[in-house]
Amino acid sequence: MAAEIISTVERRRRWPAEEKLRIMSEALEPGATVTAVADRNGVCRSQLYTWLRLARDDRLPGISITPQRATAFVPVRIGPLATSAPANGPPPSAPPDARPVLASRRRTSVVEVVLSNGRSLRVEESIDPAALTRLVDALDGGNT
Repeated sequence: MAAEIISTVERRRRWPAEEKLRIMSEALEPGATVTAVADRNGVCRSQLYTWLRLARDDRLPGISITPQRATAFVPVRIGPLATSAPANGPPPSAPPDARPVLASRRRTSVVEVVLSNGRSLRVEESIDPAALTRLVDALDGGNT
C-alpha cells in the first residue's frame, strides 16, 4: 500500500502587482483563453476572473486596465453676451409672478462652448466638469 506524506502546508500565494498585470495582459490578448493562461501560470481560473473584474472596476490596488482619459486644453475666446432680443426693441420681460424670485437669486454666468464640429453648447458656470466632459464627448464625436 502506497501513502503520500505531506510535510508542508500549502499557503496562499502572494502575487505582486507586476505579475498580476502580466498574467491579465496575457489573458486579454486576442485569441487567448482565460483557462489556458491560468493553467500556464499556475493560477486558478476563478482567481484570474476575479483579478480582471476588480481591475475593470478600478478596485485592484496599483492596477487599472480601463483606459484613462487624457485631459485636453482648448483655446477660449471671450466675447460679448449674445441676446435673443431684437436690436431695436426692448428686452423680453419675465412674467409678473417670476420677477421677484429672479431678483432675489444670484444670477449665474453662462459659458458658451463652441466645439470643433461647429456645434455650440451653453452651460451654467457651476456645471460639474465630469458632466461637461460627457456632453462635449457626445456632441463633438470624440474630436477633442
